[in-house]
Amino acid sequence: MADVPDLRLVPNCCGGMSLVYEGRAYKLKRAGKQKYWKFILVQDKKGCGGAIWTNLDVTSVIKQNDHIESCPVDEHLAAGKLVPAVYCLCTGKDIGTYGYIFQALIDKAAVLEVDLNPDTIICDFETALIPAIRGYFPNTRVQGCYFHFCQAVHRKVGELGLKTRYRQHEETRRKIRMLLATAFLPVPHVNTGVSLLEAGTTGTLAALFQYFRQEWMTDERLPLWNVHNANVRTNNHLEGWHNRLNRKAAKSHNGLFELLQLLIAEQGVMDTLIQQVLSGNATVGDLRRVNKVYAEKQQRVAQYTGEYTNGSRTLEQFLEALMYITPEPI
Repeated sequence: MADVPDLRLVPNCCGGMSLVYEGRAYKLKRAGKQKYWKFILVQDKKGCGGAIWTNLDVTSVIKQNDHIESCPVDEHLAAGKLVPAVYCLCTGKDIGTYGYIFQALIDKAAVLEVDLNPDTIICDFETALIPAIRGYFPNTRVQGCYFHFCQAVHRKVGELGLKTRYRQHEETRRKIRMLLATAFLPVPHVNTGVSLLEAGTTGTLAALFQYFRQEWMTDERLPLWNVHNANVRTNNHLEGWHNRLNRKAAKSHNGLFELLQLLIAEQGVMDTLIQQVLSGNATVGDLRRVNKVYAEKQQRVAQYTGEYTNGSRTLEQFLEALMYITPEPI
């Protein structure tokens, strides 16, 4: 029974540790003379009986139950911690600047023999950033941040003088929040959903729908803000990291040397955490816990999407259910 280098303990979203082996994630069910790990089931793979038994040190696989043939391989099922990997001090937000950054990343990845080919990049709706990503990572899906999308629509609500009506008139509020929820529909169904909500609107509310169609429903833009079946819909992890770093800075307008010292210290903390996770020694206090409210929202989105897909919930019922998880204006 030899040690298996592919065995890894990683933090999970509940604050504990999950096991990753051959690209699948497992949860500890029993520990005696051996440890019994059960496959973390994906929503549509309930019939999979995949499991493994390891020694107590979790260095060797003693035996395993096979997975069903269609069972996916995805190490990210167990992951519960995101860490910064690259820090960029930019002089502007233009295509040339972003291109310089991406080329530097590609060159560094080649030196490290890393396949830098992300499936998805989540970003806000910067004019220069999206074409730069597509130019340097043509096989990567660009996904706009859902939170930024919602706030852009809410800003238009304010520009059209609909803020008071949104707060005080239930039907107006309902239509606008359901409009934001169309992002959870499959792309081919979005136009039907928007048309359903648009019917009968007049005045400034009709103007909002006209803006929405012109700004967000072009063939190029619609897939950017659509989050149907997306596990991660926002870049809130990054925004949260920015907020934490600002608090550590403790003042505005830090000098360059002060900023570099702050980033060096931050990376030292991240390096330590990564080593703890890779060695299986990370403590609960070091790891990110998923907010219970966020976890419940994720569960509801999955439930309602499944019900809409199997026909037990109509399109209007689907939007009505999901409007309650759309973000309010800030």
